[in-house]
Amino acid sequence: MAHALPQMSTTPEVLFEDEHLLVLNKPSGLLTEGGAKREDDLEQVATRHVGKPVFCCHRLDRLTSGVVLLRKTNRYNAALSAVFESRQVRKLYWALVEGLWPAGLHKVETRIGPVGNGVWANVKTGGKPAVSSFQVLGRSAELNLSWLSVLLKTGRTHQARLHCVQGGCPVVGDPLYGSGQPAELFGLHARELRFRHPATEKELSLVAPAPVSWAATLVQVESQKQI
Repeated sequence: MAHALPQMSTTPEVLFEDEHLLVLNKPSGLLTEGGAKREDDLEQVATRHVGKPVFCCHRLDRLTSGVVLLRKTNRYNAALSAVFESRQVRKLYWALVEGLWPAGLHKVETRIGPVGNGVWANVKTGGKPAVSSFQVLGRSAELNLSWLSVLLKTGRTHQARLHCVQGGCPVVGDPLYGSGQPAELFGLHARELRFRHPATEKELSLVAPAPVSWAATLVQVESQKQI
């Protein structure tokens, strides 16, 4: 079943800004980059905010909300690229998933490869190794939902989404890998990005509040986390 894209109800929130970097909380439904003249994207929004071209250091899927790091200058482009390539960035996600996450499942390790038309899969041969750690933050038997913390140890395409599927609990509202159940939200949010500032060497930990559309569900799941 196809899902309609969420309507973007908020503008990106500034989580951090200095002369070198800008960190924004991207709303679900907004492209990170590549909108060109067809539609707005996060780079365009950031460029208007700063008053000169600003560039994303990494990407989130259109439907995924949360922390995105952008650079204002080219001065630390190589250093920032190296930080991401060498996995010196800690990427923590929150996920709302269908079903009750299996007790004791704290690590998912698969190989992920493309299977065509922008779709990826956990594969037995080929692909690239992918590792994620999971922690249950809340669950509700009544709603048949779990609220997870997902720490990516690698950075494969659609990794968090596919590792939730591997655990038997697809992300709520996922049009590619979900159950097809109607949903009013997309259940993946880039919660935290932690890295060393290339200019100051100071460790930064940027945390993005969850989307407003999650609020009621989180209250219900949190209140029943022991169920």
